[in-house]
Amino acid sequence: MFNHTGSLLLQTAILFAVNEQEPTTTTPAPVQTLEHLKNGTDVGEKCFGELGCYSVNFPWTDETRPVSHHPEPPEKVDPVFCLYTRQNPTECQRLRYNDSSTYLNSSLVPTHRLYTIAHGFLENGDKKWIKVMTQRLLNISDVNVIVIGWQGGSSPPYTQAVANIRLVGTMTAHLLHALNRDLGVKTEFCHSIGHSLGAHLSGYIGNVLKTKFHLTLGRITALDPAEPHFSQTDPVVRLDPTDALYVDVIHTDATPFIKGGLGMDEPVGHLDFYPNGGENQPGCDQSVKEYMDKDESFFKAIRRFLGCDHVRSYEYFIESIPDRCEFLAIECDSWENFTAGHCFWCSNEMRPEGRLCSKLGLNSIRTVQKMGSVTTGMFPVLPTSMVKLYTITDEKPFYCKALYRVTIRMSGSKDALNHGGEVGMFSIKIIGIKGTTSMVDLFKEQYFKPGNSYTQVVGASQIGRIRSAFLYWRHDTTFNILTWRIVHPTIYLGNVTIDSLEEDSSTTLCPYPEEKLLSGKEETLRPCGKQQEET
Repeated sequence: MFNHTGSLLLQTAILFAVNEQEPTTTTPAPVQTLEHLKNGTDVGEKCFGELGCYSVNFPWTDETRPVSHHPEPPEKVDPVFCLYTRQNPTECQRLRYNDSSTYLNSSLVPTHRLYTIAHGFLENGDKKWIKVMTQRLLNISDVNVIVIGWQGGSSPPYTQAVANIRLVGTMTAHLLHALNRDLGVKTEFCHSIGHSLGAHLSGYIGNVLKTKFHLTLGRITALDPAEPHFSQTDPVVRLDPTDALYVDVIHTDATPFIKGGLGMDEPVGHLDFYPNGGENQPGCDQSVKEYMDKDESFFKAIRRFLGCDHVRSYEYFIESIPDRCEFLAIECDSWENFTAGHCFWCSNEMRPEGRLCSKLGLNSIRTVQKMGSVTTGMFPVLPTSMVKLYTITDEKPFYCKALYRVTIRMSGSKDALNHGGEVGMFSIKIIGIKGTTSMVDLFKEQYFKPGNSYTQVVGASQIGRIRSAFLYWRHDTTFNILTWRIVHPTIYLGNVTIDSLEEDSSTTLCPYPEEKLLSGKEETLRPCGKQQEET
């Protein structure tokens, strides 16, 4: 079955079909391959003056990166650094690292926080998502935003774009160094945001600032960092936690590349978030026709069809600006253990045994500020890195959901034991003081045995303290004559416990008026004991 996050080759073919580019007549640059490396062949370095020299020997070429290019010349890649502030929220003020007049005469405010935003392969700095992110950042705070449009180097082949981000990262680091030197901009207050290849580009910014200028980048947010040519490579080749004081990563397309995924599965930051397990995102299973009905463009629909999971990373991040929802994620060793409820409750004074919890998105920094056990000035020294956190999202905006752990206990009464177990499925609608969730499915269809308990973590709307619930159980009949029955299918319920992560509360509800549930009928659940008080 074809994976909807799709094929890089097909994306490239589509790009050529759309742009109808003329074939190049220039002589191809030397390429280092793993075979060359094994034979001792050295294609040499490529140097670009003050921007430094670029080797393609190990670790830039190895088993996981069998082909490596030098970056193209700066005048070819020619990244466009567009500054946006509240004074100029929509008009690009182009900055150049080697022309001080461009930033000395700009609207940049040196004492304000600075963001950089970098796109990925096949994209440019004018993409809609970048404009939306820029405006949201400016709306919530008086900041500086620099969009890195490296479209001069992001075209196919992919391996050349991979090489070009080394140069773009260096040029961006030179710009931030110039702003620090001439305007007093503190790089510790700079936050680099990058999607796909742009995530690793952000890592190069931090690495060059550190190794060449002895400056420290404050934060990197990596939005589904690209996997091809970066997975299982040396840390200097890819993004890693040493590239900034704080590195947070959102993984949304971590299916192996050979099966169609574009993003990395391995953790590469201080906090690595895996919404919905980090692979197949809800709502990304639509057909090309369904996307065409929305976008009214064949090529847009194809791109969306192929890259839906990959782009969810920046959609989730954008939704976290401003902070309208908790968007909590929980530390856990695997998606399976998370959904089974083995990792629940946030660590706090009342629950010291709890797990690390963090908001996904812009405000994950608040968790870092709490984590820092040792501080250097204003910045915490993180006691840990590569922490994996999981959460659940909706299939469409608003993506953010509250997390609930639902435990269904089957009755072990005499009637239940005499009746025996049943095969079926449960759904639940939770009622709180602030609203009601939609009906949420629980578990896959399975056999429910009397006296046993079944637990699952689900996502639903935030409704405040839980008051009651409706539970729906259905037994699906088949055309197998051996499963036909005269008596209506029933199951016996003991109680249901609903734990709310956001409310840090636990509520146990019992069926009303009796423990016997009929298939296809909604059952009212109330706090245990209340039904007796009312009879």
